[in-house]
Amino acid sequence: MKHRARDYVEYGLVRGLTAIVGRLPHRAALALGWALARLVFLFARRRMRKFERRIGQVFGDKQSPRERRRVLWLAWRNLVFNGIESMRTPLVTREWINRVVDQRDVHLLFENMKEGRGAVLAVPHMGNWELAGVGMQLLGARLMIIVRRQRNMLTYEWLNRVRASAGLESFLREAHSFTGIVKGLQHGKVLAILPDLRAKAQFVAVPFLGHPAQIPAGMAAFARDAGVPIIPAYVVREGWTRHRWKGFPPIHPDPALDRDTDVERMTRYVIGVFDQAIREHPDQYYWFNGRWVLGEEPR
Repeated sequence: MKHRARDYVEYGLVRGLTAIVGRLPHRAALALGWALARLVFLFARRRMRKFERRIGQVFGDKQSPRERRRVLWLAWRNLVFNGIESMRTPLVTREWINRVVDQRDVHLLFENMKEGRGAVLAVPHMGNWELAGVGMQLLGARLMIIVRRQRNMLTYEWLNRVRASAGLESFLREAHSFTGIVKGLQHGKVLAILPDLRAKAQFVAVPFLGHPAQIPAGMAAFARDAGVPIIPAYVVREGWTRHRWKGFPPIHPDPALDRDTDVERMTRYVIGVFDQAIREHPDQYYWFNGRWVLGEEPR
């Protein structure tokens, strides 16, 4: 497969930054990330206004312009911190996870896997969701994730190698992956999924963040077909280096309901949990998503 010159440049920059970040102590690496985040935030003001409008779309007059800018900056800083920590994935150990992640609610996942069946772990784009997945794997869950093929195959293949080194089993976001994921769930594996995206097809229409939203039906469809619960959870960053894993009671499929009704019921529950979490921690949310869940924001 031929690669563009741009692909090589991007790949080289990512690998170079990863090498630097991997040699620095955790806090020093985050300090480098802070500096990079600040530079981009200052020089991409026009672009940032788009994301600030998304925050206004959700919170309206409940936040002043100054509060919106503060939320936007912290969300952007946290996103860059996430990237820095993702580059350090090969260095992550169970001991490190035990030291930096508050795991008081982790039992909710493992208690719902006692009969040998897996679970769908539904997580919004909050905090360091990638670290949450790596952490769950290191704590004993056999994790499956769904990934999208990227244009830059050099970077895409490298990311897959990093994920595989952490023990994560990746499935492409394609129809033929459905059977393998369902079988994995039935054999005790955990599907970590981020459903707070805008779907153009096969979606469930539910209220989210004060607006109608088209949420992908896949999360609940996997749970229904595999006969496993969905466990909503989210991660928040506390300060620079610590994380808190927050879990919620599971919702189980109801075979007495028809499929569409059951899928909508489970989706509404999970998205309701996410809605409250984002309102409580707006500076932890990923307002920069290309598949912005509420569609076009006002200008």
